[in-house]
Amino acid sequence: MRAPWIATSAGETAGTPEDPMTTPDPVTYFTELFPAQWARTLQDQERAVKDAQRLLDDMRAVNATLQVEVKGEGGGRWSLNVEDGVMAPGSGAANAPFLTLVLERPDFERLAAEAGDSPLAFLGALASQGGDLKLTDSRMQNLAMLRGTLRFELAGEAGFALLAHFGGDAPPEEPTTTIRVEREAYEALKAGELAAQDAFLSGQIELEGDMQLAMQLALAVLSPE
Repeated sequence: MRAPWIATSAGETAGTPEDPMTTPDPVTYFTELFPAQWARTLQDQERAVKDAQRLLDDMRAVNATLQVEVKGEGGGRWSLNVEDGVMAPGSGAANAPFLTLVLERPDFERLAAEAGDSPLAFLGALASQGGDLKLTDSRMQNLAMLRGTLRFELAGEAGFALLAHFGGDAPPEEPTTTIRVEREAYEALKAGELAAQDAFLSGQIELEGDMQLAMQLALAVLSPE
């Protein structure tokens, strides 16, 4: 087996000490192979920085409003306005809301315990994103085109439900689509061990109602960042 740290300029291993016919001489190794590998590492990092900067610019380009309503004791209704990527609560909606979340107080308690400081982490988990869902301008444009109301249900122990309404009008009492996932499947999705498409095809994610809306949401969430 060739040592992976001896690389040729073509990106392949050059040989082993036990195979002198393919082992590079010291001059070649230190004056050609080692500098070439150093350059490749630097180029990889440069590409990573460019990708990170592109993602940051796309997140900073977001201007939108998300509304949340919690029913029950201590609840209320809040407009969360995003301007140039920065979210802040406002006295009213600065834009037509692209999404309104509605949930009962007990469901809020369970959602906060499950998703941490961002309710969008729940959607990210359902999409096998493995963390908070990053809302970029390109992804927001896809989400802003959705119209309809979904009910998300996490079944099982410590489960919860929430209503997600897409569009600037008032959310209805009943959803057009219900998405239900069992705890075991949710944990696998959250950990990235199960793909959302596989979970759906295997029946681990249950859909009721308008399947087209669910598919449109999946495409919007899974769109490249």
